[in-house]
Amino acid sequence: MAGLISLMILISLAGALITFLAKTREQARTIALITSGISLAITLLIFSRFDSSNPAMQFVESHSWIPSIGVTLKFGLDGIGMPLVLLANIIIPLTVIFAWGETKQANRFYGLILLELTGVMGVFTSLDFFVFYIFWEIVLIPMYFLISIWGGPRKEYAAIKFFIYTHVASLVMLLAIFALYFNALGITGIPSFDMFGLLKSYQVMDGDLIKGVISLKDAVFIGLLFGFIVKMPAVPFHTWLPDAHVEAPTAGSVILAALLLKMGGYGLFRVILPILPYSKSPSIMITLMAIIGVVSILYGTFLALAQRDLKKMVAYSSISHMGYVTLGAAALVPLSVSGAMYQQFSHGLITGILFMSCGVIQHSAGTRIIHELGGIAKYMPKLTFVMLAGFLASLGLPGMSGFIAEFLVLVNSYFTLPTFVILALFGIVFTAGYHLWAMQRAVFGTYNEKLGHIHDGANYEIASMAILVLLVIYFGLNPNPVLNMMTVNAEQLLKYVVLRGVIT
Repeated sequence: MAGLISLMILISLAGALITFLAKTREQARTIALITSGISLAITLLIFSRFDSSNPAMQFVESHSWIPSIGVTLKFGLDGIGMPLVLLANIIIPLTVIFAWGETKQANRFYGLILLELTGVMGVFTSLDFFVFYIFWEIVLIPMYFLISIWGGPRKEYAAIKFFIYTHVASLVMLLAIFALYFNALGITGIPSFDMFGLLKSYQVMDGDLIKGVISLKDAVFIGLLFGFIVKMPAVPFHTWLPDAHVEAPTAGSVILAALLLKMGGYGLFRVILPILPYSKSPSIMITLMAIIGVVSILYGTFLALAQRDLKKMVAYSSISHMGYVTLGAAALVPLSVSGAMYQQFSHGLITGILFMSCGVIQHSAGTRIIHELGGIAKYMPKLTFVMLAGFLASLGLPGMSGFIAEFLVLVNSYFTLPTFVILALFGIVFTAGYHLWAMQRAVFGTYNEKLGHIHDGANYEIASMAILVLLVIYFGLNPNPVLNMMTVNAEQLLKYVVLRGVIT
């Protein structure tokens, strides 16, 4: 089946270019839906033929690109990337459907959405570090324009802040990649950006960046980790996210939370864990990751509790929920790591529901301020149902995917990081608090007559959200289709950590 991955990426790229040339809104949205639908069909074909019991790369394809410096168009999928490619191809067509009524520069709007799909699929499938970085940077451009053109009153500020934060972090990561590249070149004499080759060369990297202060190994590790945690984002590098979410159009918020944040978590599993056992200070790095994870969980939770804007509350909840990814990865237990991977997949589905809900309320009521709402369930029963389902999934209700993910992370992280897990448990209590409190104040209770006449979400908006709800329930009751492949790869990752004596 060689060629399916590159075909999937090329179709989304071609669809984006054709969409930009569309003359009418109807043409643009139809092309976007057809393109994302074809990409989804290819993904489902790959998924149906994917061997979940095999931790090795599958559907690998390689095409020489710039041989003089060792750049190759090399793609492949394993249990780490496959669920995220599936997630991307679920989210994008549903986002196109949700935004079916977009009228402002529709050809550019839908074209940028397809470019985001191209970028994230490239990140999750690239096996060449140079190509990986190109796709990593590509996703910044369409998101910048989605925020700066279709965003709210402070859209320019939010777009520039988003770009600066994430681009600076990417440059730091690029320096670490070049350090790996030149280290491997010095060892083999052969230029290559092959991802696994460079990560393997890290094992024998030697020398100090600053003599007697920090080794080159630890500097590279921290540089890569910095690039990933800013993208997640983790506290204290999170401040770009609430602004970006609040000002972004609903479609932009959905893509940002469901897909772009997952790039950072993907980096933890694809790059950070494989080199962790060879770091000069692995125990310090584990502690650092655990602290970042727990602080993100608690800080995000308490900030969400204090928000007046419903969308900003959901933005801070994303910071909190992504903290479980870092914590689970730091615990270095197969099921905690697979739980962290599953948290990425689950959160992508759930956060789509939440941000879509905020968008529908904004369109209908003209405000997202919680105390200005109240009693809207009377006029928006369909929205209330799917929004409540999303909130219950986000707070970890059993039977939904969020419960599976957080249960696996917390229970299995306790074996190696008991103190951090006990602290993280406080986040669960307050997470339930801010979700239920927001629902009570914004949706139920006495209707605020100042809102005037409001209407329920459009059928295409509710349909998009309802599909996500069904998927959240399905993967909450039957996580095995994606969890099995995650667990197999988690075990493979941690085998080397155990052999190096980092954990027993």
